[in-house]
Amino acid sequence: MIKIVFTGPECSGKTTLSSEIAKKFNAPWVQEYAREYLMNLGSSYEHLDLLKIAKGQLKLERKSAKKTKSLLICDTNLQVIKIWSHLKYSKCDPFILANQDPSAYYVLCYPDFPWKKDPFRENKNDRLELFQHYHQDLIQNKHKFIVARGNHENRMSFLESAILKMIS
Repeated sequence: MIKIVFTGPECSGKTTLSSEIAKKFNAPWVQEYAREYLMNLGSSYEHLDLLKIAKGQLKLERKSAKKTKSLLICDTNLQVIKIWSHLKYSKCDPFILANQDPSAYYVLCYPDFPWKKDPFRENKNDRLELFQHYHQDLIQNKHKFIVARGNHENRMSFLESAILKMIS
């Protein structure tokens, strides 16, 4: 099975792109568990909540992976939680570190879309800096990745072509 994970700073197109790619390829789509968790939390989160979010994200991924033998599309994964934990709390739970996915293929989304206000977004002005953190992490950990940039149509065309090459 090929697992494609969309990653990058907030408001960079991850959810829109991943959901449309999943539809295009008729593949299961794993949503971002953090949104569901934070909506139910009803208050600001703490470092311990990131571990709960990570476990919830893995549970969603495993459930969706059972539905396919070919392609799985993820709106995010534990890389996002790891980076966020390091940046916000200067530490990361060992469980999150131990459950990074070295076999996934990553789509790093460049933040060249306008930022949109959302109750769960915290970094309107630091998106380029955050992009660099994701980029460095992917390089340092030798993950397979591509960068998606430009308008939506260009990104979709680029991604469709890249995925077709991967699955053929």
